[in-house]
Amino acid sequence: MGALAVFAVACLAAVASVAHAADTKKPNFVVIFTDDQDAIQNSTHPHYMPSLHKYIRYPGVELSQYFVTTPVCCPSRTNLWRGQFAHNTNFTSVLPPYGGWAKWKGLGIDQSYLPLWLKDQGYNTYYVGKFLVDYSVSNYQQVPAGWDDIDALVTPYTFDYNTPGFSRNGATPNIYPGEYSTDVIRDKGIAQIKSAVAAGKPFYAQISPIAPHTSTQISTDPVTGVTRSFFYPPIPAPRHWQLFSDANLPGGTPNKNLYEVDVSDKPAWVRALPLAQQNNRTYLEEIYRLRLRSLAAVDELIEQVVKTLDEAGVLDNTYIIYSADNGYHVGAHRFGAGKTTGYEEDLRVPFLIRGPGIKASQSDKPQNSKVGLHVDFAPTILSLAGASHLLGDKGLDGTPLGLYANDDGTLRSDYPRPEQHRQQFQGEFWGGWSDELLQNLRSQPNNTWKVVRTYDESSKQGWKLIAQCTNERELYDLRKDPGELYNIYDKAKPAVRSRLEGLLAVLAVCKGESCSNPWKILHPDGTVKNFTQALNSKYDRIYNAIRPFTYKTCLQYLDWDNEDSQFKTQIRGANPAAGVGHHRLLTAASERAIATRRRAQAAVSAELAERPAVFQAKVEEKSVPVPQDILKADVEKWFAFNNAEYYLA
Repeated sequence: MGALAVFAVACLAAVASVAHAADTKKPNFVVIFTDDQDAIQNSTHPHYMPSLHKYIRYPGVELSQYFVTTPVCCPSRTNLWRGQFAHNTNFTSVLPPYGGWAKWKGLGIDQSYLPLWLKDQGYNTYYVGKFLVDYSVSNYQQVPAGWDDIDALVTPYTFDYNTPGFSRNGATPNIYPGEYSTDVIRDKGIAQIKSAVAAGKPFYAQISPIAPHTSTQISTDPVTGVTRSFFYPPIPAPRHWQLFSDANLPGGTPNKNLYEVDVSDKPAWVRALPLAQQNNRTYLEEIYRLRLRSLAAVDELIEQVVKTLDEAGVLDNTYIIYSADNGYHVGAHRFGAGKTTGYEEDLRVPFLIRGPGIKASQSDKPQNSKVGLHVDFAPTILSLAGASHLLGDKGLDGTPLGLYANDDGTLRSDYPRPEQHRQQFQGEFWGGWSDELLQNLRSQPNNTWKVVRTYDESSKQGWKLIAQCTNERELYDLRKDPGELYNIYDKAKPAVRSRLEGLLAVLAVCKGESCSNPWKILHPDGTVKNFTQALNSKYDRIYNAIRPFTYKTCLQYLDWDNEDSQFKTQIRGANPAAGVGHHRLLTAASERAIATRRRAQAAVSAELAERPAVFQAKVEEKSVPVPQDILKADVEKWFAFNNAEYYLA
């Protein structure tokens, strides 16, 4: 064999050795997960978040087409951990009766979700920050299962930027008077990472600051017993109050949909909203700047996390992910500030990742345009952890993200690389709408909707169909109209409209594989695998025969009898609600694993609250117990005001 051939064989052997090492050594995960951060209005711009770019984007990659599917915090976080759409978890709101801590526990969501799946793979798991909104001083002892160490914010201190309160592993809550929430979370998160490294096992650590969520104060008058809640824009750290004073709402972005004048083609409830006047616009500009300032501490957190991992010698074997629970709009269309709509500002969120096998982009522009969703998060983590063979056992709606497009040659060889990556998805919401910060805007009761969205990576063509519970329709050509200013439902080509209606009829009631591959339902013979192929005129008869998805009436909760699709029985069986709530979707093996974990949880629950961390954050020296009158307060009163689920989401 010649010298050149020997050299080539040696190179191939070296590559194979690296690939094998990547496949056998379990990586770590650190997830930094913000609250209410958009991907549209420039909140992640390098001018505002330089560390995000320096430490994650440049050595990693950003996904430009990444979305949530229910744009409100608690259902969206559940989608993330469970890998299921909200219509399959039946956790559809922030507060009871259709959401909330009691329902979350009652559904058994924490008996089979990402942290437990990772523990089954030998991982230690850590959490700090916001968990769910009504995890509070009254139910903190009901510790979420699956975490070796969970230090969660508790209401009424969850959105108090300067007096955060936490319960660690179900212990009596402490507060940190005068300490900035993101800084406390940063210090706790770094201590957890140090403890995780010292434990010598692979780990998953999620750090969840509240920025840039609105700030909230909840107080009860000790004399009258009246409880009041006050909502303000996010509060920056004192050192950041003067940052970005020249920042303006980005009206010059491709969306160009600030203060939309002509809303005659929008749904009736949007048409009823007044156009913001100058005083409102001035206020919204300051809200925008306060949001950016509140994220400055998050940006500092990113730098400290990366340096901690580097100093511990585990940075190169750790995936660092940055994302948010839902998007957010400021001044878009006729809205003030908030989320929960089906428009792009609320559905799109940042998603950036660096780690083993991910090619460094070294770019200010996203280098991955494959569609990704929060329901894809759990299957992605499992796949990167070497457990892709278990995905079929979890009842998942999502599939691993298209990270294979950024493979540097060492990404796990068993990471899924499908021939056809998802190009379509559905979004959904049940409830009303209320502006978070413009109190002059009247709340609207009918904001229940479904969305179907498509994106062709090669042509950059995107389409969106929004179906309101009033059965009003909106259709947008997102390549020509990214700001969703021109509803072309009545003007679009019949083929485009009928294909979107067909997709919606399937995706609105999908579960499992039909969520990622609706074409298998629409074209059982396998002749169509994407939207472009479906547009062929030879399929007109098929799509013209499909009955559009409709609502019987506007409800603020999921009722399968209220949502009509001709594919409902085919996909879900005679009883569509059967299997809603993941615990009914599990295999016998999963049920046995859950039972074993429950016994283990019961055995260590008393010890868990008192277990000392290997590393203790210095900020713990500044903690004091929650006052007894707060511990004894009637928490239900805190959530009893109108539209609490939208203000606190």
